[in-house]
Amino acid sequence: MKSEWLDRIDESLVKTFYEAQTEKEKEEGFKDELTFGTAGIRSTFGLGPGRLNAFTIRKVALGLAQYLNEKFSEPSIVIHFDTRLLSKAFSEEMASVLAENNVTTILSENYKSTPELSFAVRHLKTDAGVMITASHNPKHYNGIKIYDQNGGQLLPDESERLSHYINAIEYPLQIHRGDFNALLQKNQIQYMSHEVTEAYKHEVKSLVDTIPEKEAKVVLTSLHGTSLPLASEILTELNYDNFVIEKEQSMPDGNFPTVAIANPEDEAVFERGLKLANDTDAQLIIATDPDADRLGFIERYNDNEYRYFNGNEIGILLTKLRFQDLADEGKPLYMVKSIVTSELAERLAIALDVEVKNVLTGFKYISDLLEQESSEQEKQLLLAFEESHGYLAKPFSRDKDAIQMIPLLIKYKNLLANNGMTFKDTMEDIYAHIGSYKDKTLSPSFEGAEGVEKISKIMNQFRNKEVSTICGLEVKQIEDYELGTIKNIKEGTTEALTLPKTNLIRFIFENGFIALRPSGTEPKIKLYFSLNIEHMTALTDQFKDEFINNIK
Repeated sequence: MKSEWLDRIDESLVKTFYEAQTEKEKEEGFKDELTFGTAGIRSTFGLGPGRLNAFTIRKVALGLAQYLNEKFSEPSIVIHFDTRLLSKAFSEEMASVLAENNVTTILSENYKSTPELSFAVRHLKTDAGVMITASHNPKHYNGIKIYDQNGGQLLPDESERLSHYINAIEYPLQIHRGDFNALLQKNQIQYMSHEVTEAYKHEVKSLVDTIPEKEAKVVLTSLHGTSLPLASEILTELNYDNFVIEKEQSMPDGNFPTVAIANPEDEAVFERGLKLANDTDAQLIIATDPDADRLGFIERYNDNEYRYFNGNEIGILLTKLRFQDLADEGKPLYMVKSIVTSELAERLAIALDVEVKNVLTGFKYISDLLEQESSEQEKQLLLAFEESHGYLAKPFSRDKDAIQMIPLLIKYKNLLANNGMTFKDTMEDIYAHIGSYKDKTLSPSFEGAEGVEKISKIMNQFRNKEVSTICGLEVKQIEDYELGTIKNIKEGTTEALTLPKTNLIRFIFENGFIALRPSGTEPKIKLYFSLNIEHMTALTDQFKDEFINNIK
């Protein structure tokens, strides 16, 4: 089999990547096969069925075409791609196979963001969407995310149906790829109209309305991704020009040359933006990840003083500030968040008389709930968010949308500045009135088959024994989403959970929660701590020592 792949290496799109790999890395591509999971596919480049290359992309495309043809009589799809290595080439591979198999394919000519893809599906009324991206993963990764006709990522049942089609294809080297230019001539592949981008911009501007004054200077950086120049165009059209761009870091480049990892969850990515802020006396530095679905920021006070806000804190700030923005409209408000989002978000929402709707981790569940709520005219969305820096204020897109949040954040920053306040002041006020909750997320990695086994053992140690205290905290309830149960420790009762099953355990205490969840896209286990305690670092260190590091 390997020789057949090597014979086609010039067609694979990954020749240079393959030739730079070690012998072990080369062999790994032939040991397994890529599988389409609930978050799509993310992998590294290389030859063989277990790596991303032209042939494995064609396999996904053919399976997707078969799935769509089974569901729809004349299926249509829109494809976007980000600035990652091979993203554009992969988008053309997918388009060529889809169009050859009777799926009308609308393709972006230039890089676009994930929220724009979600919006385009809805605006163009296509049956599906494809985003070529690996979000904030390292530079040697890429991937494919599939969206349904409502603009949300496929839910597990549909992902499983699609994966059956993809996995049934045994010989990716034999898939016929249509001629891209010929399909373009026949209109089976069409380039997307610029009108779609203008419609998206209109929605963002209608969300923000106006930005008062121009008190706060802002630094923008796209971390070599897709948010610029679109975000700066929107700001200019909103008559806001008090911003500067970190130009070198905002050059589209899949090698991500100025950062170790292009993720605004990592405070280190703000180093250049902070320097530019010091040089230009800017008060806010906003960064987006490569496909512009995630956002982070730092608020600067002077050359030696600034504050980084984590994903939970940003969501909590937006909850308070957007509530103040919408309160006069008089509509009942609701918020959607994941079950691992900060305990403080829930308690703040309750204090503001905002209805809270909790969903499983993964923005596709938020999207699905928003679709269910879309017919309810009496209620208005306040905010949908996840702790991992993903936010949505107005659901014209149905995925995390950093681009709509940029001008909204700038609006709120200026409103606060005009009143002599900062985001930090607002956050401290929330802590003072609701509680000093601290949030911390850890993601220890465990590579290979041994790592998978270790993650399983970590989860099972909690499932297979009675747990009444953890690190000195008394457990009130245990929510096991794989078993579908809520166990009340004090009363000794068990009831059923209403959310779908997934491999997640959440321990509820008087002052917050601890949750554990294996990652769906990486060889990691995610540990979430949201507690109103004084010494969070000491507790998380104790938890790691007792329940993570000692597992053999």
